Amino acid sequence: MHSARWERKPRELFSVKWNYFRIGGAVVACVTLITLLAAYAFICSFVYLSPTLPTPQAMRSVEFQVPLRVYSRNGGLIAQIGEQRRIPATYEQIPELVKHAFLAAEDDRFFEHHGIDYIGVVRAVLVDAISGHKTQGASTITMQTARNVFLTLDKSVRRKLQETFVTYEMEHEFKKEEILGLYLNVIFLGQRAYGVAAAAETYFGKSLDELTVAEAATLAGLPKAPSTYNPIVNPQLATARRSYVLRRMTDVGFLDGATAEAANKEPMNARAHGPLFDVEAPYIAEMARLQVRQQFGVAAESATPSARSHILEEPSPPIAALHGNPGRQSTGRCDRDPPVSGRPVRP
Repeated sequence: MHSARWERKPRELFSVKWNYFRIGGAVVACVTLITLLAAYAFICSFVYLSPTLPTPQAMRSVEFQVPLRVYSRNGGLIAQIGEQRRIPATYEQIPELVKHAFLAAEDDRFFEHHGIDYIGVVRAVLVDAISGHKTQGASTITMQTARNVFLTLDKSVRRKLQETFVTYEMEHEFKKEEILGLYLNVIFLGQRAYGVAAAAETYFGKSLDELTVAEAATLAGLPKAPSTYNPIVNPQLATARRSYVLRRMTDVGFLDGATAEAANKEPMNARAHGPLFDVEAPYIAEMARLQVRQQFGVAAESATPSARSHILEEPSPPIAALHGNPGRQSTGRCDRDPPVSGRPVRP
């Protein structure tokens, strides 16, 4: 009797092990199958969406609407006309302070990942699960750039797949510095301001190299929700968001604790600023705008630089309304017009 019992035990142990082995094999087979199906679906999605994606050539030739600029004969800026405020700045022209602030706030591993930060995705999922609501996003700077430059902002699976494919393409076609420079020029920061240079002028009436640590952190807090963290409309929320950015800058080593603490104590001094002009001549600016519209249509006020150059290929004097090239036309001696108070002028 004892002998039969001892003989059954090895058989039972073998049966249990065999069951575990079968279960493990089934799990591995299911995971492999799901992975293959996901890969197949991903490839099919790419083939289907490929015609809707921008080509590398289109990515490198992208242009944006910039304000129509009116200049005096000697090259002084008289006016900027347009719905969007943009001041293009090269990567080298953007101070390291501003770059560090945005990297700390939006994507501190930007120079380490290849467009999609899987560590950031896991961290965001864990934080959101612990908090019980969505508090962190997993979009990298490359993904945000792809979304803002080449795609729409609608929240759909199709757009998310397009964003993934464009992100992958951008990481292979552009240097990291080019992507970051593009991002800092196109990101919407509220108050009709696109890009950090326009935002610095809009909120603080300064150029980029004049920004303080606190001001740079304020701007870096805007991409998450420009309306919510608008320092003019919601100074308290903007101050709290600025504190977060300063803390992140300290955590990743961009700032020392003393500098961050001093910046955090500064009052929120943002207010609405108009464009900075070199010459006070609003009447001449309005005359130029009306004549441009009459001769070339409304499109001339909001076109891209190349399109505007084509529109204004052979303007009749005295119109001078070309972006970035004040020497090509002339408004006459606009600097002699009497100044009008209330318009910001460059010191």
